[in-house]
Amino acid sequence: MNRVIQFYSYEQCFKHYTKQIMSIRQAKIHGETIVAKPVLMVAIIDGVEANVFRNNQFAINDWLEGRYKMLMSKYAKESQFDNLTGIEKPFWHLESDGFWHLNYQGERLCKGRTPSKAWLKESVDYAYFDEALWILLQNKEWRLKLRDYIVEHKLTDGFWNKKDAAVNLCAIAAVILVA
Repeated sequence: MNRVIQFYSYEQCFKHYTKQIMSIRQAKIHGETIVAKPVLMVAIIDGVEANVFRNNQFAINDWLEGRYKMLMSKYAKESQFDNLTGIEKPFWHLESDGFWHLNYQGERLCKGRTPSKAWLKESVDYAYFDEALWILLQNKEWRLKLRDYIVEHKLTDGFWNKKDAAVNLCAIAAVILVA
């Protein structure tokens, strides 16, 4: 009997999933990118770090929703949206990016519209990552490296830095003009 021994490389896995994360499809409103999907991923990584999620099954619960809301208020710019994106949208739409999967209790809905949070809680047992990504998240060093990558490249990237720099320059100019 021949057994295939597979070698797991954290480095290769990290490269693969950072590439996938960079290609996450994110909607735009008034030209500004919605950060809900990367925020949900960071919230889940935080849950793994806090030992809230001990297996590769993520349901919308009070802890996840609270963490998601806190991170959304931190990373979504005030000018971006009047109402922060609800957790149901990234929970549902992240599945189209290829590494996040939903385990349905019954029938699937068509992808044309976002279901309500109540429908998701009732009709989806849980969501889960690809097994290789879950293995990566079990290693603290790589988990934190992936979290930092998401924050740096999807939540506080050059776009935000340039925007913040412009705001800061305007504030400095206003101080100089007043003085």
